Amino acid sequence: MTNHTRRRAKHGVMNRMSRWSYALLLLMLVTFTFYSLPTFFGEQPSIGLHGQAALSDAQARALAERHIAPRLVIADADRLELVFASQDEQQGAKQVLDALGASTTLEFHANAPAWLKALDAAPIKLGLDLRGGSQLLIAVDTDFVLERQSSNLVDSLRAALREARLRGAQVQRDGLDQVVVTLPAGEPAASYLAVVRHELGQGQWQLTRGDGRLILTLSAKERSELINNAVSQNQKILQKRINELGIVEAAVQRQGQGAIRIELPGVHNPKQAKEVLGATASLAFYEVVPEGSFKVADRSGRPIALARKPVLTGEHIVDARASMGESGQPQVGIVLDGAGGSVMSRFSRQHVGKPMASLFTEYKSNGEGKLKAHSEVINVATIQTALGSQFRITGLASMSEAQDLAMLLRAGALTAPLKILEERSIGPTLGMQNIEAGFSALAFGMAGMALFMILWYRKFGWVAITALVANLLMQVGMLALLPGAVLTLPGIAGLVLTVGMAVDTHVLIFERIKDRLREGGSLANAIDFGYRSAFRTIFDANITTLISAVILYSVGSGPLQGFSITLILGLLSSMITGIWGTRAIINPLWGQSSLKLSRV
Repeated sequence: MTNHTRRRAKHGVMNRMSRWSYALLLLMLVTFTFYSLPTFFGEQPSIGLHGQAALSDAQARALAERHIAPRLVIADADRLELVFASQDEQQGAKQVLDALGASTTLEFHANAPAWLKALDAAPIKLGLDLRGGSQLLIAVDTDFVLERQSSNLVDSLRAALREARLRGAQVQRDGLDQVVVTLPAGEPAASYLAVVRHELGQGQWQLTRGDGRLILTLSAKERSELINNAVSQNQKILQKRINELGIVEAAVQRQGQGAIRIELPGVHNPKQAKEVLGATASLAFYEVVPEGSFKVADRSGRPIALARKPVLTGEHIVDARASMGESGQPQVGIVLDGAGGSVMSRFSRQHVGKPMASLFTEYKSNGEGKLKAHSEVINVATIQTALGSQFRITGLASMSEAQDLAMLLRAGALTAPLKILEERSIGPTLGMQNIEAGFSALAFGMAGMALFMILWYRKFGWVAITALVANLLMQVGMLALLPGAVLTLPGIAGLVLTVGMAVDTHVLIFERIKDRLREGGSLANAIDFGYRSAFRTIFDANITTLISAVILYSVGSGPLQGFSITLILGLLSSMITGIWGTRAIINPLWGQSSLKLSRV
């Protein structure tokens, strides 16, 4: 008897796992297998209609005229879901229903049984390369953010110098992030310097002096923070706009320092999405001053003199709804927040009988590809009575324009203009081909490895196959449970890779068992030796790969993250099933065998 066998005999029976180990392993396997089931049932494209429990006669006729018939209609109290055979029918039905004024969303109906859905089990969300759809890469105009910050400082300094009765100084913006204050000749600089320092804030601007000038430069930290905040805020606003469009599975992710990547699954004609997402439109309300120098043309080309500062900006708008007025003209009903309502109420009480203008501003690309502001007065109305937090604006050209403006106001104005850098579309047919190719590779890989394991390791090979199937079910279940996770084509490649790595785990263990059998040990002793000696090698190899996968996820984006997620989950499940799972099967069958075999 070897020393190791004597120690085993002293401390307990060889090759025995505790009951809690079996219970925990069974719980994990059952849980992840359960949540993987909806994925294997698949999905079908569908449309959600909100605020109605049945199709109207007009909607049914319009769909029939286009030869579009839903395969399944699911009615709820205030919601209707139409399930279609293909994404082409889904897209066509959405166009028809939207034209009739319905509130629709693009969705995918899970084919899983109702009892699975009742327990919140849902299929894995598929990425753009598998689902089909459109991808937009949008750049945020970070120069605009810096220019606006510098311009705000210029306005603040001019106002502060006027208030302090200091004349003669010239305040101008120099470049994107620099402001220059030119002091009047012969005047002491101390009083000007005190006012400037008071307006600078805490560490946002760096002050230098020279040749009768005060040079204010935006600090590197503040510059980086401004850009980061602008991109983050635009990302949130774009997500709101996508929700307003009725696209429920869209992904909005930051890419690099100043870009945002948007994936729109199931959207194969992104024309409307591009127009809405890229629109940098804002609405502000101005007092009309007949003798003012700040003039903006209205839609007829007539210049309207406005006050320099707006009474209220669009950031106080909490809701906006388009409708037809009593005269049959399109209008937008505005609802303000508490602070905005107070400002509007106070201003309107003080200016009853005077005009107020609604100024619409939109950024568009010029011939050089740069974004320029285009402003126009869309409405001038005389204040008849004190306004509150709700009022209406008119002067819009069409109902479509009113609906677009209302949607943009609800989602919020972008903090910086956007420019679409890249647009890619993947058809539903190509998406299905990617799915078939990916899972065919996985199936052939599994079959090849199963054949090898059975031929080479015989009865232990069957154990390995069972562990491989459990490993795959656990990966799919974990991916379905992970919030925000999507399965992409690189993700399928990660599944295939981790299945192969799981086979490596079994090969290491089984070869160590064969080595001990060749040395004359019993089968029980060889099993104990095989798992114990291979564990350190398996653990070290998987940990180093896991570290690489985590780094790849943190620095990568899109496809790289999809690959790294499945790789991380696959490494965890392969260690559980390869070491713990196979031993839970082998121990009761051969863990106490005293047979001395030449091979397993």
